[in-house]
Amino acid sequence: MEPAQRKMKILEAVVEAYIRTGEPVGSKTLCESLEFNVSSATIRNDMAELASIGLLEQTHTSSGRIPTELGYRIYVDKLMKDVQLTKYEKSQIDSTLYLGSDAPEHLLESAASLLSEMTRYASVASAPLGDEAVIRNIRFVQTGRYTAMIVLITSTGSVKTGLFRCEYVVTPEIIGMFEKTMNERFAGMSVKGVTPAFMQSAAASLGDMSMLLSNVLLAVSDTAKQAADTGVFIKGQSNLFLMPQLTSASGKRVMELLGHSGELSRLIRSAETKASVLIGSEMNDPALRDLSIVVSRYEANPCCCGMLAVIGPVRMNYPKVTAALEYTADTVGRLLREFLEID
Repeated sequence: MEPAQRKMKILEAVVEAYIRTGEPVGSKTLCESLEFNVSSATIRNDMAELASIGLLEQTHTSSGRIPTELGYRIYVDKLMKDVQLTKYEKSQIDSTLYLGSDAPEHLLESAASLLSEMTRYASVASAPLGDEAVIRNIRFVQTGRYTAMIVLITSTGSVKTGLFRCEYVVTPEIIGMFEKTMNERFAGMSVKGVTPAFMQSAAASLGDMSMLLSNVLLAVSDTAKQAADTGVFIKGQSNLFLMPQLTSASGKRVMELLGHSGELSRLIRSAETKASVLIGSEMNDPALRDLSIVVSRYEANPCCCGMLAVIGPVRMNYPKVTAALEYTADTVGRLLREFLEID
């Protein structure tokens, strides 16, 4: 075996042993676990060279070695082997997500809960970008003598509702008129296009009817704005605070991050590939240097896609987490396609 190849095998073994035990790894431990015969002295020399180029480090002079952030990056990018979920694990994912597939929001919330339970870390599911959604249909339901509810349905499966009041008695005939008039003007357009300027134009096109439909138009505007916002579901936050490596400063910053869905959504959407890993300082936030985020993309169609992510320690079981994320993302995409009736 070439020396460079041997060193990478040693790096791989150190990372996996440290992930498994949380203890610094010594040359004696590696001698017993490596699949090739090499002396303890050779392993010590190779580990020293790996340390000299920044892939391993020592916590104490007499201790074994642990991976550096760069060591983890090399492992994830070049050395990590794919692992397969068991049939039981796949069955659990399939059945859990199927039970939540009555609505996209329920499906994503189920996915976040499931990933948190499987990994024992925090998990995030972001809904498809709302500003890419198109209004598929607008329905109205009478809720009282003078009140009604709007139900706005988008191409991403998002369903937004809102109550509004009229200055006149609402009848089934009036509900029918609401639906015909609003769908003629809004069905098929982007929720992002429902701007104040467009609403003024829509009101003007209604002529004298605009006064009667002012609250209806306001309800359309409000629900379209809701649909344009990206929903983020977060589960298992408390798991992060069981991590001994999380400092008080890190904990405070994590709480801030998890409390601001927009910032969190931007962070996980910075991953451009189907499965990506952000390790420590790669998140460009010193307070998050002890954390990693593994992200996987789900897709029902090019206009209906989002992200699932797991947030945990840098010393994370990356192969297992990646396998769980990718299978869950594939299942979420398939169930979304079925819900939206996409071939």
